[in-house]
Amino acid sequence: MKISEVSKNFGISISTLRYYERSGLFDHVQRVNGRREYSDEDIQRLSLIMTLKNAGFTLSAISNYLDLPICSRQEKVKILERERSRLLKNIHDGQKNINSIDYLIYTLQKER
Repeated sequence: MKISEVSKNFGISISTLRYYERSGLFDHVQRVNGRREYSDEDIQRLSLIMTLKNAGFTLSAISNYLDLPICSRQEKVKILERERSRLLKNIHDGQKNINSIDYLIYTLQKER
């Protein structure tokens, strides 16, 4: 798949795809007549990158995750579980903030 097709399908800019490549998130995107051709494996890797990025991973954390050998599945699970816990804490903290705001709204409306 050409870089323009990948960009369109994933909703990310061509410059972002090039940046990911320069950052080492892709091993080697094949070139055909000087143009990038993304293989099915590249597309699967980009899908994983986007999933991790959307979950809040930094590019550095994504790179570290991708660099782990396939045999270290347990380490990958630990990384994902830590990130999951972090996200759940953020949700919990956000809910506490919403509750505080709801209480302030309630007290203001009660004063009418």
